[in-house]
Amino acid sequence: MGLERVKEEILSSAKKHAESLIIEAKNAAAKIKKDAEKKIEEIKNKSSEETKNAFELMKKQELASAEMELKKMLLDAKMGVINSVFTGAGEIIAALSDKKRSEHIKRLADKANKDIEVKYVYCNRKDIKHLAGKQFEVKETGISAGIIAENKEKTIRVDYSFETMLQSIKESKLEEINKILFVEDGKSDKKGKEPQKN
Repeated sequence: MGLERVKEEILSSAKKHAESLIIEAKNAAAKIKKDAEKKIEEIKNKSSEETKNAFELMKKQELASAEMELKKMLLDAKMGVINSVFTGAGEIIAALSDKKRSEHIKRLADKANKDIEVKYVYCNRKDIKHLAGKQFEVKETGISAGIIAENKEKTIRVDYSFETMLQSIKESKLEEINKILFVEDGKSDKKGKEPQKN
């Protein structure tokens, strides 16, 4: 199965998971809001003219609280889905064939050598063999894939571990990923025309 197909399957699965979580969050928020409105109605029925102002203030506070709870639940659900997408990406990388790993490791080593004068390279145990014959010392470290390179004095380090690169992508592309995974329903194009009235 190609990486593109796997990526599409992960995104599709994540979108379905996101939709399910968002529906659950909206249902829970709707219940919170309904309970708040019920409580407000009970207070309203008991209140007299003198307590109307207090009632209005309480109503606003209860509804604002329900709205904040909804936003928090939606945000938590979205972050859960985004985290699962990156976990899936990490699993794909970890399952790369030996040939693909070798290509990536060598390419990263060449990149590191252009960035700094490399003396030490740290990588996963199974990737050490891909760096045999290079002009630097290779040592094992606990990363899943990729490399970390240092200069002779160990004062300059470049981190091309896949964990760091995925985290960097996640942080720099979070808004874009959010747009891809979560298309908000019910939002019409503002430029669209109003439906004609008969």
